[in-house]
Amino acid sequence: MLSTSSLSLALCLISLSSAFADDKDTPLAGESYHTELLGERVDVPARDRRNVTAINFGVMYIPNGPSMLEVLPFGSLFVWRNWDDDYRRLRATVAGVVNDINFNIGSRSLKRWELVLTFDNTVIPFGRAEYVEGQRIAPVEIQWSYLFAGAGIGYREQLPGKSQDNAIEVSLTYEPGYRWFQRSGDTSPNFVVPADTYEGRAHFRLRLDALDRNLMELPHAGFSFGGDAMYGHRAHWSQWGGVAFPPPNAQQEKTYQLVSAYAVAAGGVPFVESERHRLVSSLYGGIGRHLDRFSAFRLPGRPTGYEWEALSLPVMPGVQFNELFPTKYGIADLIYRYELLFFMYPYIRGTYGLVERPRFGPDGSIRFQTDPLPALGGGIVSGAPFRSQIEVGYSYNFGIFRDPGGHVSMGGHGLFAMWSKEI
Repeated sequence: MLSTSSLSLALCLISLSSAFADDKDTPLAGESYHTELLGERVDVPARDRRNVTAINFGVMYIPNGPSMLEVLPFGSLFVWRNWDDDYRRLRATVAGVVNDINFNIGSRSLKRWELVLTFDNTVIPFGRAEYVEGQRIAPVEIQWSYLFAGAGIGYREQLPGKSQDNAIEVSLTYEPGYRWFQRSGDTSPNFVVPADTYEGRAHFRLRLDALDRNLMELPHAGFSFGGDAMYGHRAHWSQWGGVAFPPPNAQQEKTYQLVSAYAVAAGGVPFVESERHRLVSSLYGGIGRHLDRFSAFRLPGRPTGYEWEALSLPVMPGVQFNELFPTKYGIADLIYRYELLFFMYPYIRGTYGLVERPRFGPDGSIRFQTDPLPALGGGIVSGAPFRSQIEVGYSYNFGIFRDPGGHVSMGGHGLFAMWSKEI
């Protein structure tokens, strides 16, 4: 039964939604917007989306999830600059221990062609273990970090009649880097630590974004697709591991390849004319050859996020950030979203994944197999005080393994909350 306060809140939202029902057009990102709520005029000024600096903080909570990772805080500084008539662009996600930066410099003599500079690193000063059926495999815990700085050529063409982030981009870069490793407190004495090594990667990247986004930067209409292909080679790579997991083939892992792709589409609900009802569907997939735990895909790739580059990273609800490390995966996702108010968007979500993951065999050995990971959930994205935004979400993953009360069972909950603000 609803409490008095809950009932009052529900009635207030219904009243506000009814007052807003006459508005037929959803406000789009960056555009000015004017409306009335309960007789009060609301004016949303236009916003320059070519110059964005934002911070976000959040937490992911996985009850009975991977030990030491049940509660995982996250946060970053996001910087986007698009200036000089689209000839200069900077995109940076900076979190200290994990950073991803791209800088594009266009050529005026060779229109649409550009120099592409990249930098990404992960330097985490503590050991990281892996998880099998929700159980932490402590003997394989090690510190491992990497740093890559790349350069190459790119091509970008703005889509006609679209906003500044709607474009097609293609790039090919060479990314020289270095990986290094170190034992940590739980590393088994029998675990052979990988050799520090120079690693060079050739990286092909495609992005096409034709999405209109609403006031909360959520996909509203249109589509986006793209992918990445990578060829990597390590200068020094010898036999490593030897504990818990099957022995790796170091000679094969010295050179690896991987390909990933995604597609996102947003539009109205069939047979419903109102723009307030939206469906957002997405497909993600990846496959690799000669991958190991250091070069494999990491799922989920992001907690949330709908900016044009963040869309390329897959989400697997109910799974802790980077918990899974498959060499192949496929994920289909469908979201129904309702515009309760021009700044408030509740949604429900269904996801079905086929993901390779480690499993225990009858004799206790570890093997890899591809399993289904269906999930259901929902949440809300809303404007918040001080011109900020919050998102709160819940999901239940029917195929993930969790450990409630010391016994492993299939199925687990996931919750997250995130606050972001442009500064």
